[in-house]
Amino acid sequence: MARRLVGCLMNISEGRNQGTVEAIAMSALRVNDKPAADGGCRASVLNIFSDHDYNRSVLTITSTVEDIGEAVYQACVSAYEHIDLSRHEGGHPRLGSVDLVPFQPLSVGVTLQECGDIAIGVAHRLASAVQGSASFLFSQADRPLCRPLSQRRREVGWFKPGVPFEELKQDVGERPSSRYGLTAIGAIPYMMVINVTINTQDLKFGQQIVRSIRGRTPGGLPGVQAMAFAHQGQIEIACNIMSIPHEEQGSGSSENADSSFKNNIRTGQSENCGSEGVYRYGEGVYTRPSVVERRIQELAAEGGVRTVGSNVVGFTPDGACKLAEQALRTGQAMHWKTRTDTRM
Repeated sequence: MARRLVGCLMNISEGRNQGTVEAIAMSALRVNDKPAADGGCRASVLNIFSDHDYNRSVLTITSTVEDIGEAVYQACVSAYEHIDLSRHEGGHPRLGSVDLVPFQPLSVGVTLQECGDIAIGVAHRLASAVQGSASFLFSQADRPLCRPLSQRRREVGWFKPGVPFEELKQDVGERPSSRYGLTAIGAIPYMMVINVTINTQDLKFGQQIVRSIRGRTPGGLPGVQAMAFAHQGQIEIACNIMSIPHEEQGSGSSENADSSFKNNIRTGQSENCGSEGVYRYGEGVYTRPSVVERRIQELAAEGGVRTVGSNVVGFTPDGACKLAEQALRTGQAMHWKTRTDTRM
């Protein structure tokens, strides 16, 4: 019987000590101490991406509906033990030593409801096991409101550096502390990521590009969320490519969608994204990463700036599912050690 797979792109506030990052990854694999029925493994870390300037890493953890909660729970406990947020320095916004825990369906047929149940369970287990830890819930774990991650982050102050931790509001656990901070835990459709670097130090110019490509901007790219950061002496446009569920394509229920954006979603097109630029998987519709990169190149060129490459291109949902199935079937628990390219 085919496995019913779930992924988690766990974001932690450590990107400079690779030994620490790999120790956290290995903690996720403790679930493999119990042999899998088919001789493979129960969980695999497909990839680890670390950024020195941001001092942040993303661990791509995959497992079945039955085992993903335990794998991610063990990784979070290890991260809380290893990472003291009060000593953290880095260029990326963050509120938690474990900053983001999004559970995402990989197999067609795994529901967001199931992933939301898993997320809520992990949040409460962590609050009980790690005294002083706290989390806020988003999307399908934030019931009954199901507020999206971007909205929850604005509400708790993720985009505002320097907010005192005692002023943050948690959904689960104790009042946030400077040691652990506040962790975002939720369930969303699979998310792709692309970061594009432009050859300038003008952050305002980067922010201008961000405003143009965001999905909530009329004529923007459907499903794209973006931010601009100073990075290694240049500006990086960091883009999350979110799924647009089929039931929202004609309903106009997307956050902050105006009539132009609703039409973009419904037709799978935008002013800058034709039908060939849309990727569909299960209930999700995505703007292709190549379309996002091309649009950033165009906007940068209008200002006389060139792009100098892109990185951190996320797996497609279908690609992630196939890779996870292969890794679990063949027992490649430490799959990240086999990778040579840069992927989330």
